[in-house]
Amino acid sequence: MAGNPWEPAQQPTAALPGEIHVWRIDLEVPGHAAAGNALLAADEAARAARLHYAHHRARFIAGRSALRILLGGYLATPPREIRFRYGPRGKPALVPARPGDTVHFNFSNSGALGLLAVCVDREVGIDLEMCDRTISEEPLARHIFSAGEWTAFDRLPPGRRKQAVLAAWTRKEAYIKALGAGFSLPLNSFSVSVPVDSEPALLQLPDGSGAHSNWKFVPLDPHPEYLGSLTARGEDWTLHCFDWQPGPV
Repeated sequence: MAGNPWEPAQQPTAALPGEIHVWRIDLEVPGHAAAGNALLAADEAARAARLHYAHHRARFIAGRSALRILLGGYLATPPREIRFRYGPRGKPALVPARPGDTVHFNFSNSGALGLLAVCVDREVGIDLEMCDRTISEEPLARHIFSAGEWTAFDRLPPGRRKQAVLAAWTRKEAYIKALGAGFSLPLNSFSVSVPVDSEPALLQLPDGSGAHSNWKFVPLDPHPEYLGSLTARGEDWTLHCFDWQPGPV
C-alpha cells in the first residue's frame, strides 16, 4: 500500500505498543502446505481433511502453519505449542503460555493470499477479498448496506459499483472482527464509507450515533487483484507491513 511498503521478512521482530504488524502470506508456496501439516493441532488437521478440494486443503494448511510460525516468533514459542481459544462469537485468540503474554491477532484469507495482523495493546480486525470475486452488486448491497450507504452506492456509475461493494464489505468485516461480534452484528446496522477511493471510515455506529472517531481504518493493497482493510481502536498506532519469506519448516 502507498506509504507502507511490504518489507520482505522471515521472522517477526517484537511488536511494541502503538504498532500493528500486517503480514502478507502466499498460501501457495511450493511444498509448504505438506511440510506445515506437521504443525497443525488435531482439530486443525481434521478441519483440513474435511475440505473437498486439494487446493483448498493445501491453502488452509499453509495458512494455519504460517499463523503458528509467525505467532510463535512473537511469543518465542514453538509453533506446534501455540494454543487458541475462541470467543462467544467464534473470534480466535491466543491462550497465554506465560503471564503477561498479550499478543492480539486477526487473520483473513481469500484465494491464494492471506493477511495476518498482530499487535500487543488492542484488538484488531482485518479482511481480504479478491477483486474478481463474482457477486451480484445490487442484491448484496441491499443486504449489507445501511440506508446512508445505499444512497452513496446508488449515486455511483455502474462501472464503480462492484469495487465499492467489495471495499465496503472489507471495511465492515474488519470492524466486526475487531469487535469479535461475528454475524451477531448485522452488517447493515452500521455505516462505513462506500466508494473504493474514499477515505475509509466508520460513519455511524451500531447504536445509531456518529461517535466514530475512536476507530481508525487503513486500506491495504497487498496485490493488484485483492482489496484489504484493517481497523483498530484509536488514532495512536502505526502500521508496518511485511511480506513473509518462509524458511524451512
